Amino acid sequence: MSSFNRNPTGNNQHIYDEREERILEAALKVYHSEKITSNKKIAARLGPEYGIEISDSTVKRRRKLYGLTGGAATERALTEAQVEQLVLNQMDEDTAQRWGVRTVWHKIARDEGAILTRDTVARIMHTHDSDAFAGRDPTAKKIFRVPKFPLGIHERWSGDGHDKLYKIGFPIWMMVDDATAKVLKAWVVPSNRMGAIIAYLFLCLVELYGGVPLQTTTDCGSETTLLYGIVNAIRDVFHTELSDVGVRAHTYLRSVHNISVERSWLRLRLDFGDTAVLSFNQGVADGKYDSGDPEQKQLCNWLWPKLIQQDLDKWTALRNGIPIRKQKDKAGPSGVRAMSRNEAFTMLDSWGGVNCLQKVDLDVIRQMKEDMGGDELIAFSTTEFSARAQEAFDSLGPIKLSQANVWDVFTAMLPLVFPEHA
Repeated sequence: MSSFNRNPTGNNQHIYDEREERILEAALKVYHSEKITSNKKIAARLGPEYGIEISDSTVKRRRKLYGLTGGAATERALTEAQVEQLVLNQMDEDTAQRWGVRTVWHKIARDEGAILTRDTVARIMHTHDSDAFAGRDPTAKKIFRVPKFPLGIHERWSGDGHDKLYKIGFPIWMMVDDATAKVLKAWVVPSNRMGAIIAYLFLCLVELYGGVPLQTTTDCGSETTLLYGIVNAIRDVFHTELSDVGVRAHTYLRSVHNISVERSWLRLRLDFGDTAVLSFNQGVADGKYDSGDPEQKQLCNWLWPKLIQQDLDKWTALRNGIPIRKQKDKAGPSGVRAMSRNEAFTMLDSWGGVNCLQKVDLDVIRQMKEDMGGDELIAFSTTEFSARAQEAFDSLGPIKLSQANVWDVFTAMLPLVFPEHA
């Protein structure tokens, strides 16, 4: 037997990269919040999403190191009371009683970083609020659908506005990738009925992704006419060959057929929209907010958009991370296997998709945004007031803004921003 030592120093040839390790830890926590527990699936996504190439066995070790365990293991490590409290915390936030088991199950993973078993979540919810299950009924009408045969990501971006929060002054605009149903971005804006705002948000998305889709779709409202013009102008400058072969830059659809984005609105309303309206109106009813006072309204129009955008971003992350149910007779990602919108968007080879993004000169896009007025176009407050309000907000100490405390934060900030209210 040879006594030759091939590695006398004991080094395993792997150079520890602290920055890469921090990125890996953050990425694993993101996947954990999406309830992904397959080490093989995580390893496959790390490469294209974060540029980290590691084995599934390394993923397993790192998940164990960071305490990222599956449902059964998590429940073994917690007391029954702790598990129950995780579920009750989410149920307490659902003041409109619209969330089902699946929603609460995923929200616990996203908000608390804890994966429980679905049966446990269902049992606790039934124990504490069985009446809510009977109160949730189907609200969607059956619409005749034409089968879709998606080519890949960025083939089509579908945009639409959500008006249910208009009643409290905070409308929403959103764009979705048609093939994967991934929410590309959702914004709370001063108005989703102004053409300049809708067109500007599209340019923001172009800058974010580095190009334009083969086609955009919206309903045929007056607010989308400028978007139509800008999309076609970009096509004429950068990709005339697409027009030559008959690919339209923009297509108008009836709302009931713009399903990629329209089907998201019910979930948004049930997951946080209804509770936002209730929380806002409760503050008015309790005398914490007087819309007739210009200064109170100014502060409200700074604080509430901050909260709603925060909740929108959380909702987007939740929706994009939840697996889409498999539909074996449907073309596209859901016809292959159950996968999340994030996975379908990133791992497009797994369902035969291609990347249809059309590259453009981003300097031109940035100049177009500046010419339209920049971010002030979509701001609820002036730059000066926003700075003053942010300083007052920060002075209150570390605060996790939520619908439960937003009016208390408002009351505390008012005399700081406007001393005459002290």
